[in-house]
Amino acid sequence: MKRVLGYVFLVVLAGVFVMTGYTKVTGAEMMIDTFESFSYPTWTMYLIGALELLSAVGLLIPRTRILASGILTFILIGAVGSHLIYAQYAAIPLPAGLLVANIAVLLVSLHRLEEEESNMDMDIVQA
Repeated sequence: MKRVLGYVFLVVLAGVFVMTGYTKVTGAEMMIDTFESFSYPTWTMYLIGALELLSAVGLLIPRTRILASGILTFILIGAVGSHLIYAQYAAIPLPAGLLVANIAVLLVSLHRLEEEESNMDMDIVQA
């Protein structure tokens, strides 16, 4: 049951990043306005959107989950920071919540990797 809830959480989180990445890659007016209000070049919006889409897929693949989560962590830190710097306080809760969820995925994935390595070390010692 715990494992199923974990996968549901990952699918929902990946779905959110597919939606946000898609709005950036397709050049949604809201995203263009946001990036222009930050004085960021428009190409950064497309780059971040593509990274979000790729990382959303990466979250669903155990082998790439840590890398994808790490990339998304940096993107979300930038998003929260940008909204803080430009006093767009109403926009902070979504990226901040995603950042917390993403860090949880990163920590759980790193913990599982550590357990796997520990089990492999025990197998080597026993052999």
